[in-house]
Amino acid sequence: MKSRTSPKRGATEARSAPVSNVEAEHHESCDDTRSVLKEYGLRYSRPREVILGYLLQKDRHVSAESLYVDLKQRGEDLSLSTVYLNLSTLADVGLVREFKGPSGQALYDSNVTPHYHVVCRETGEVRDIPAPEINGVSLARFLKEYAEATTGWQVDEPRFSLTGLAPRRAKVHAKNQAKNHAKNQVETRSERAAAATDHDNPHGAES
Repeated sequence: MKSRTSPKRGATEARSAPVSNVEAEHHESCDDTRSVLKEYGLRYSRPREVILGYLLQKDRHVSAESLYVDLKQRGEDLSLSTVYLNLSTLADVGLVREFKGPSGQALYDSNVTPHYHVVCRETGEVRDIPAPEINGVSLARFLKEYAEATTGWQVDEPRFSLTGLAPRRAKVHAKNQAKNHAKNQVETRSERAAAATDHDNPHGAES
């Protein structure tokens, strides 16, 4: 990222208090965030700048609650309701994407390029997967156009996520299933052996 420096107030001051790279990058980041807000027709506010700046740093999947905690840990004094309100606003204009987590809670993705999500139904882990194309168009648009051609309806472009088990959880499930299968086999053999014994000696041992 290209560094920027504050206007000099004098040669002596500039030599005694040079602008650090961290400070310069912070100013540039703020300017970038404000430019994005302006581009999308959003009024500038400090909470909006903080939230969007955080999301633009890298691709993230966050809930309002997790974002609230992360910003608190950074020393930002924002209420949870403020975080909710601004995430909703950013989603409305397309700066973030809203999707559902495994328990139905709203999650927000800072990556707005065409892609889908696969969500672990046990851990809540989320992975991005590229949007496949069919006949040169994205899967979502293909489904939209297919539905419109089939029904004559005007159909919204679908948004959906896939659910399943993350690899680690899938291994745990496979291991547990193998254990249960082995246990059931042992119990079945024991039950058959007991039934065979009862059949051979229906009146029990003679005294």
